[in-house]
Amino acid sequence: MNNDTRLAVAAHILALLSFAGKEYRSSVLLARSVNTNAVVVRRLTGQLKKAGIVDIRRGMGGTTLNRRPEDITLLDVYKAVVPNPKATPFYLHQNPCCDCFIGRNIHDALEAPFAKVNEAMREGMAKTTIAEIAEFIRKREFKEG
Repeated sequence: MNNDTRLAVAAHILALLSFAGKEYRSSVLLARSVNTNAVVVRRLTGQLKKAGIVDIRRGMGGTTLNRRPEDITLLDVYKAVVPNPKATPFYLHQNPCCDCFIGRNIHDALEAPFAKVNEAMREGMAKTTIAEIAEFIRKREFKEG
């Protein structure tokens, strides 16, 4: 089973960077917040840089947002960190039994429903920004309105 956390980790990093304004944050600091290795953070921030979402200064420089948090959607992040996104976020099991009438047809039967779910997921991600995620965290953490 696949448990891909790249989108969640990248959103975490971007939310943290949104609180930093234009200041650069080190991969060590970002990794500490995510509770992962700095190499994982550097790999993801490299992908985000390639997509134009962040700017990176090598060495002691760190990472900062390259766009306003209001202009970064979860769909932007998804496209940046999930290489070659499939037509569906779900994986079909491999090699169902062709001798079984379910096995012969299950992939084709799931294709349309999975495509609908994928489209709904993309629409939802396109409507959610890093600014909204950061604002949720800000309100919860600082008990504002």
